[in-house]
Amino acid sequence: MRVRETKLKNMNKVETIKFLQDDHKALEKVLENLFPEDFVTFRVLGTWKIKDVISHLSSWNIELKKSIDKLLNNEELWFFKESEDYFNKIQVMKRKSYTVKRVLEEWEETFADLIFKIDDLTDEEWEFVSNFNWKSGTSVTVKSLFSYRKRGKGHEGYHALLIEEYFERDYCDCERY
Repeated sequence: MRVRETKLKNMNKVETIKFLQDDHKALEKVLENLFPEDFVTFRVLGTWKIKDVISHLSSWNIELKKSIDKLLNNEELWFFKESEDYFNKIQVMKRKSYTVKRVLEEWEETFADLIFKIDDLTDEEWEFVSNFNWKSGTSVTVKSLFSYRKRGKGHEGYHALLIEEYFERDYCDCERY
């Protein structure tokens, strides 16, 4: 996940929570149509299988929850300077031995924890302006941590879209026949 500022409608906390929940539901819908073996069979994103994608999302839910408190204490966040790719690789590898069920349970739990954390913030905390700037020069705020968008989707919604598109491809060129 690339944490970065984007030019979007200035969403308040309630709108952001709804947006995140809608993305989460979109991914749940994609996943509910899969067979258990699909999670560990298909490489849907580079070398990552679906289980790896869900592990990645769990790790970012945990990291964003921690980042809220760090930012409110004006502590610099590691992903301002360090590679997110390395973090992603380590977090996916940490969960390789987990069962699919455990990965899915962790994902649901970490998402619920993140939403609870966001919902528990005061308006002042949500709007808090840290001492740090994005590459664009604008201040990093708590709400800006949740501004990630790709193809109009948030983090989980974008991965839902990628998984869905993976299964919609015609790998055998069957449409030709």
